[in-house]
Amino acid sequence: MVTPIGTHRSTGHGWLPGLLAGVLTLVGSVALAQDDVEPATTFTIDIEGTPVPESPTLLDAWSRIEAHTTVNWMRAFVVRQDLQAENEQEKRRLQAELEGLSLQARVLDAPGVAEGLSAWREALDRLDKGRVPGRVDPTWLMANLRDVPQVTDIDRIGWCATPDWVEAWTPLGIERLPWLPEMTTDDLLAALPSAATERADTLQVISPQGEVREIGIAAWNHEQAPLIPGSRLIVAVPLDSVGARWVDDALPHFLASRLPGDDCTLVDTDSLYH
Repeated sequence: MVTPIGTHRSTGHGWLPGLLAGVLTLVGSVALAQDDVEPATTFTIDIEGTPVPESPTLLDAWSRIEAHTTVNWMRAFVVRQDLQAENEQEKRRLQAELEGLSLQARVLDAPGVAEGLSAWREALDRLDKGRVPGRVDPTWLMANLRDVPQVTDIDRIGWCATPDWVEAWTPLGIERLPWLPEMTTDDLLAALPSAATERADTLQVISPQGEVREIGIAAWNHEQAPLIPGSRLIVAVPLDSVGARWVDDALPHFLASRLPGDDCTLVDTDSLYH
């Protein structure tokens, strides 16, 4: 679900008097691997007496929003429309490769893998809203002032509510499991069918901030990592082909570019200053 709301936090620069209206867009979705649907509601919040910096930055935009609502900084993000075409092209290639790999699995008499990879392909269609991976909260921005973008370089900013799940993409399909306090990758693996990981040596873990980390899950390279709500995990495709290796490399980075939850708020940055 993607929800609309007010304005966030800023660091004051040069000021001008004015009246601003922030338009926020709300969308809702809860299905498996389905972060978003088209916005269901749009409404306007009046922002009175807030001066406009000469060259507003992302910190300025967050200040304006934070003055009117609470932001979940652990799942804050930014959106750039100029990346949409590239992301769409990558998604289409992933779907094409997965279709071919599913057919290959059927030829090799592995119907469970064939159906699982088909489920991956279908899920990608529902993950149609993206973001730029990485931290964009004020704490990080203040510590990295040289990397703070101008508002003109961003189309939308937003955040998601903390979900109550972790999501596993295995060769047998996609499964969402309830997140539990102190949950680890070992806990998740224990909850999955053994066939889902029997040929895997590693696991890709994608954090809500979009960080991708590979950990060992075989006896010879075993590692244990903590899991936070909204983490996604990918088990490698158990097929020996160039296409399978490309999917193993590309899919984690594509999922890192998706919204980090189901219940998300999007703010059009233009609405904050016009």
